[in-house]
Amino acid sequence: MKKIVYTIGLILGTLTVGQAQTKLQETNAEMAGVALVGEDLLLVTKKEDGGQYLYTAQLGETETTERATALNAGHINAVVGGNLSAGEVFVYHKSGRRDERITKYTWTNGEFVKGEEIPVPHMRNHSYNLGLYLTEDQRRLFIAAELAGSQGYDDLYLSEWNGKSWSRPRNLGKQVNSNQAEFAPFVRQDSLYFSRQEGETAYIYGAALRDGQPGAAVRLTGVVNEKENYNAYFRKSGDHTLWVTGTAKEQPRYVAYLLGDLPAVAVAAPVDEPVSAPEVEEVPQQIALEEATSGESKVVAEEPVKAKATRAASPSLVLYNEFNRVHLSLSELAGLSRFLRQQPDGTSFVIKGYSDGYGEPAAKQRVSEQRAQSVKEYIQRYFGAKNFQVEIEGEVLPGKGKAHRKTELYLLQ
Repeated sequence: MKKIVYTIGLILGTLTVGQAQTKLQETNAEMAGVALVGEDLLLVTKKEDGGQYLYTAQLGETETTERATALNAGHINAVVGGNLSAGEVFVYHKSGRRDERITKYTWTNGEFVKGEEIPVPHMRNHSYNLGLYLTEDQRRLFIAAELAGSQGYDDLYLSEWNGKSWSRPRNLGKQVNSNQAEFAPFVRQDSLYFSRQEGETAYIYGAALRDGQPGAAVRLTGVVNEKENYNAYFRKSGDHTLWVTGTAKEQPRYVAYLLGDLPAVAVAAPVDEPVSAPEVEEVPQQIALEEATSGESKVVAEEPVKAKATRAASPSLVLYNEFNRVHLSLSELAGLSRFLRQQPDGTSFVIKGYSDGYGEPAAKQRVSEQRAQSVKEYIQRYFGAKNFQVEIEGEVLPGKGKAHRKTELYLLQ
């Protein structure tokens, strides 16, 4: 038991030391989860009149979200596990009383690709919070449920996969369950995290796991538990910790936070503010001459002169940027990914970014170049294996409006 207490104590202590707290998103809509996929893709779960749906946003532009069509295969959807830092996401879908499942998705080349489906144990669960967490090996399913024999309202249960079916959910006992509602389970290595609701407030707890059995739960300290607020949906992805805090005072307000330094991603800035110009790595030129040694001259074979590649007269792909946005939306990135997959390895491009007529001249020029640089970085990150050759340019257009805020890709022939 001492070992268990020490483990959870060590984990709690790492939540507040030397880490910055960043507000990712603030909304009146009820947030029912937040997760970070890879290095820079945020997934936000929102409860709405028609159900519960997943939204996506890029870090640096989290005030702008869009519904993730591929991940919303039911009228109730939630992230319930996966190797998020590697782009693997387990999503729970429910379309009817007996139509529920967990689907594995992989974030690759700018879109979510559907994988295998995993069954969910059948049970009469009346939980409002719909809390599930599937471990990465897909063998243990932690469940927030209101079943017969619950300590009070929602309790936490564990169901285990025997290779053919799920075991009957087992109540995790008084170590974690109380006469309040426990929900939003999450497992990280040998620790179980969850939220406990107390009226209009909720706090995040942690308990060490040993052979699937939790030790005594401890309320987490530090910024993840604001006093007299609703704190829930704790997650860790890589070196980052995420959670949601809400308040019911006057008008409901939900805020998603990230603890830890933000990944090094470009942040869009208004065109009328200074924007740092992207750094361009200098590539040393190859020297074709060799020095003579030992007093002997050497004959250097001349390489055939290759014809200089010419740019196509018209762009092969046009992508549109939102106002004051350097990064592309996910729908535009999906189109970019489809285009790049069709190109042979080693293809050469010119990426040209544009800014419209709003703002100061110097700032507009920088934004146009940063739009091109953003696409180049995306290609290098997700299509590095195809060895594309990329140049970037920027131009300011006098006109105003979406038609002039764009990024074009020209093939070099």
